[in-house]
Amino acid sequence: MEETYEIRGTDLLDSVKKLLTSVFETSSVSSMLVPVRHTTTHVLMPTLVSDPGELQRADPFAPCFPLNSAKLVSKLTKKHSNETMAAVLRPCELRALVELVKIKQATMDNLITISFDCAGAWPNREYNQAATEGKAKNRGFMEQRLESKFDDETEDRLATSCRICAAPFPENADICITLLDHDPGSIGVFAGTDRGREIITGLAFEPKPLPGTRADTVRAVIQRKKEAGKKVFEDLARETATMEGLGNYLASCVNCYNCRVACPVCFCRECVFNTDVFDYEPFQYASWAKDKGTLRMPMDTVFFHLTRMIHMGLSCVGCGQCSNACPNDIRLAELFTAVGKGAQEGFGYVPGKSMDDPFPLSVFFEDEFQDVTGI
Repeated sequence: MEETYEIRGTDLLDSVKKLLTSVFETSSVSSMLVPVRHTTTHVLMPTLVSDPGELQRADPFAPCFPLNSAKLVSKLTKKHSNETMAAVLRPCELRALVELVKIKQATMDNLITISFDCAGAWPNREYNQAATEGKAKNRGFMEQRLESKFDDETEDRLATSCRICAAPFPENADICITLLDHDPGSIGVFAGTDRGREIITGLAFEPKPLPGTRADTVRAVIQRKKEAGKKVFEDLARETATMEGLGNYLASCVNCYNCRVACPVCFCRECVFNTDVFDYEPFQYASWAKDKGTLRMPMDTVFFHLTRMIHMGLSCVGCGQCSNACPNDIRLAELFTAVGKGAQEGFGYVPGKSMDDPFPLSVFFEDEFQDVTGI
């Protein structure tokens, strides 16, 4: 068992701020990417902090998840830098980053990753509305979630993608923050990598064993989320079992492509849907409408989503940002997570779990898919 260290502050947020400040001051970190609250509004956004004093506005535990920060880390690390940066990421953000590193869209060379037990988040619209009305209760959210041991039945605003996420705990971050089954106000810290071990041992915190109940609590949380996911996927399969059903599911799509932009593992510099490949001539639209009697506009919406499923299904980490970005509230996260899960199980691949697991389409095994090839 990895040695853990206890950090105790006036509350959970104060404890994590102590940790982040210590990492900043003792690890030659020049900047840190962390969710920070705007000075005059309720808005919480990933912010690149170079002044440790600004960490007093950091709040990674709020139920606010405006975007998957893996895309930002990609922008900040894709080209080599001699400066060391730290990034505070939810587990799904860290998994997405691992996938981006594998396809050479980011690097971990001068990056310290910090992740934590994730209590989930609300859909963006719900969070923004609650925050505007002064009902977001950011400081109380994590405390309530910890008191219930991440029982999703007690949190009716939680996004579906968070309810069915079976990997809400950090594993391969340099620095992993444990919250479940700790004394109120305290956090535990352990290393997920050799680099993290070097950093943590240099911090001025006392080692303390993990609570003996934590392993059982983690297993129970994961099991509940797997059961919730099974129910969601079964309902989804019935709803989208046919092309007609899938078309109905995606009927309100307007081809805004917000889901593609929000997806952390979509990385093409130029998407085929932004080219003139699907830019038809006016007479073609008129001809198709005449042949069929009606022509649904815009066209190619289902084809767009099918293309995305093929493109990023193996790397989908189920973060739910596609649903957050949809202006018409299509339940895209459920659909893409389900399709991705099927593809990943087919290849025996868990996206973002380890840098040592090769991307499925980059390797070949002579004995794979014999039921398909007949060899």
